[in-house]
Amino acid sequence: MSRLKEPARSVCALFERLVSVPTAPFFERSALQRALSWARSSLPRSVAVHVHRGGAVLRYQGSGTRPALCLAGHIDHPTFHLKGNRARMMGGLPAHLLPGSAIQAFPARPSSNEPLGIGRLGRGRDGTFQVHWTRPPSRRAAFAVLDLPPFVLDGRWVLSRSIDDLMGSAISLEVLRRAASAGLKTNLTVLLHRAEEVGFVGALDLIARKHVSLLDSVLSIETSRELPGARPGKGPVIRLGDKASAFDPNLTALLDLAASKLKPRKIRVQRLRLTGGTCEATAYLAFGYEASGVAIPLVNYHNGWGAKSIAPEKVRVEDIAGAVELLLEAAKLFPFENLRGRLRARLAARQREHSRHLAFELA
Repeated sequence: MSRLKEPARSVCALFERLVSVPTAPFFERSALQRALSWARSSLPRSVAVHVHRGGAVLRYQGSGTRPALCLAGHIDHPTFHLKGNRARMMGGLPAHLLPGSAIQAFPARPSSNEPLGIGRLGRGRDGTFQVHWTRPPSRRAAFAVLDLPPFVLDGRWVLSRSIDDLMGSAISLEVLRRAASAGLKTNLTVLLHRAEEVGFVGALDLIARKHVSLLDSVLSIETSRELPGARPGKGPVIRLGDKASAFDPNLTALLDLAASKLKPRKIRVQRLRLTGGTCEATAYLAFGYEASGVAIPLVNYHNGWGAKSIAPEKVRVEDIAGAVELLLEAAKLFPFENLRGRLRARLAARQREHSRHLAFELA
């Protein structure tokens, strides 16, 4: 880790801390506690921390009552819920690669990466697999994860069983730490959602219970499947949309301006609509929020999509560092001069100038 430069070193150290316990949809408590423990020791007291059913909300108030820029990550990863010798897939793992894969079983609130039991998946049907235990659980197990390493630093690559989206969460928290420590004159919030992999459940709960103001702007910070035009090592991606939605043009303009300020420092940024899946920006858009996203190109998405066998997810170190710098620049520029407001003013002036030419009389 010492050979890494900042901010990648800090993000990777935090990421390693988050993956020191496994996580699963609805069983994120231990991973979330790791994040909150880091927050208590690393964030200034000016950051307020609130824990809700849908996840944690960490708020830094740098400019009074103005709207906040929210960086949204999620603290779960696709895994399996266990019931006896049956494992039900929770999230979009590559089911065609799973039979024969090794899994590790854990209690609802694991305290480490030491499993209760070890087994292999048999043939599956409708997302449910028979488990053949090579070492049956020593006590009741709640969920299982693929038997893959939690954290490996291999040159310019970070490998893990659960980069999506523990890395997005770590990036968001590091941006918050740097912004709050510098006394940035903006309002910045980090949202650590639960149960994203089964349909944005945590985000939807925060929205329904009004824990995120409609005046705030939301950026989904994800690791997303690499695509042509979004390649590892070429920088974070300004996400123009996902599989379901095109994202907010005002926030795209904010991110474009932030990216332009990184060019003199030779920090690369990519720009693409990533259609390999959906992210929480779509959920926020559906409920009237200004929302967009930034993504890190991810190899072996969900532990195997695009690969020939089950494998750890992989991201490049320089893309992690670039994402932190991009988001810090965006935070400095926020609240952004509203693109819609400027466009509306220009169009209104045009209407006033030319509307008289529309006058005519019907015969």
